[in-house]
Amino acid sequence: MQVTLAAWRDAFLFTQAVEIPIYVFAMRHAVAKGIAERPRSWGIQILAAFGASAITHPVVWFVIPRLAASFADPGHAYLEYVIRAETFAVVVEAFYFYSLGVVRMRRALVWSIVANGLSAGAGFASRHLFGWP
Repeated sequence: MQVTLAAWRDAFLFTQAVEIPIYVFAMRHAVAKGIAERPRSWGIQILAAFGASAITHPVVWFVIPRLAASFADPGHAYLEYVIRAETFAVVVEAFYFYSLGVVRMRRALVWSIVANGLSAGAGFASRHLFGWP
């Protein structure tokens, strides 16, 4: 799996475009329903949402593929890579929101599963349909 900075940048921007609105919606909903007391401002919510993928995305692209030489294969090893990478992203991003004191871990896991599932699914669909990212 040859990774270039341009390919990573495109995938990172795509991920942020999908995940930031999901996380911001989730935080606004949690604050409105009294499930969470913070963050209240749009700016802090956007920054917190950006931070989640900013932490995980470089690891998913640059570290996890180097953990096993077989991940370079486009076949079944790629599926294993995707499962490991998405599991890592879900767990770390959920812990990130939990550690910020935004919501409890269970809710943070749901948010992370939804955001990462939709961004991965949309990314695969976009790559298949348009060759991007």
